[in-house]
Amino acid sequence: MNIQYKPIDLIQEIQKNNYSYTHTFTKKLTVADEKVEKLQDKAERFKKSVKKLKRYSSGAISRDLLESQVDDLLKSYNDMKNSSGEVADKDVQKQLSKLDKLFSDNENSLKKIGVETVNGRYVLDSKTFSEVSDKTLSTLFEGHDSFIGKVDKILRKVDETASDAQYSINEFPVSQTHKYEQADMTLAALMTLAGQTTAALQSCNDLVQSGQISDIDVQNSVKKLLAYFAQSAYRTDSANESPNIDRLNQLCLSQRDKLADLGMTFDSQQKEMTFHAGIDMTTPDFQNAYNELFGKNAAFGNAVIGYSKNVFNDIIQPDQIGVSIIDTQA
Repeated sequence: MNIQYKPIDLIQEIQKNNYSYTHTFTKKLTVADEKVEKLQDKAERFKKSVKKLKRYSSGAISRDLLESQVDDLLKSYNDMKNSSGEVADKDVQKQLSKLDKLFSDNENSLKKIGVETVNGRYVLDSKTFSEVSDKTLSTLFEGHDSFIGKVDKILRKVDETASDAQYSINEFPVSQTHKYEQADMTLAALMTLAGQTTAALQSCNDLVQSGQISDIDVQNSVKKLLAYFAQSAYRTDSANESPNIDRLNQLCLSQRDKLADLGMTFDSQQKEMTFHAGIDMTTPDFQNAYNELFGKNAAFGNAVIGYSKNVFNDIIQPDQIGVSIIDTQA
């Protein structure tokens, strides 16, 4: 879940951290299990030796060639078994255990052809193998239900489970620091002020339109808001940097007559807007202009709030730094 900030709180957080914000997030990466891949390499050689022996047919190949194939089977199995202990995946280990059990269950039959265990490894005694009958060999190597047929069946499962375990999605903590320019942060603060001030002016419309506007305290509060609005909403020093700033400026200029009725005027070069606190707030001109600009759902006020939010988002880029903004202008 993203960290939540009010706009001004986030700006202050960035300012106090030397105009930067560090975002820590979790990145998911697909990682290959090197131990499983090593097992797969060993299993591939074993698979080839099994495939050769599955083709066995009594009298079809020389005894010397068959001996070489059986010897290769045992050596490749020993190598695969030696690397299997490093694999943590339970499904892979389950199939490897079945394979180990198959060899153990056929220990007597394998001994008849000269297969023995020496220091935990299967080896082939050439003398015994040379004397074994074709019938004994056929029992081990011919047919789907033979020893080699069952080895092949389990090995397919080893291959399948190893493929599933080869890759895993791991999560890594990552920190990313986003740098800001001081001038941009000043602009973001001013736009936040413009949006919040506009929302406050909208909420004061009922007071302005009623007899309460004659109250000095009410007038002072509204005048303070209008002064903040003039200071923050019109920013020609940033007009070339943001399309939304330019649109906001043009919006203000398009309503210059009504803004003038509220005591806000532009200098001769239209560089800044200034509020004149001496404006009479009890006149119909003031109240009508106020209602048109800052009344409930007034297009002008809503547009100012919208452009202000856009400028803030363009500068801060909340989505990029992993924060969500609490809308204080709603």
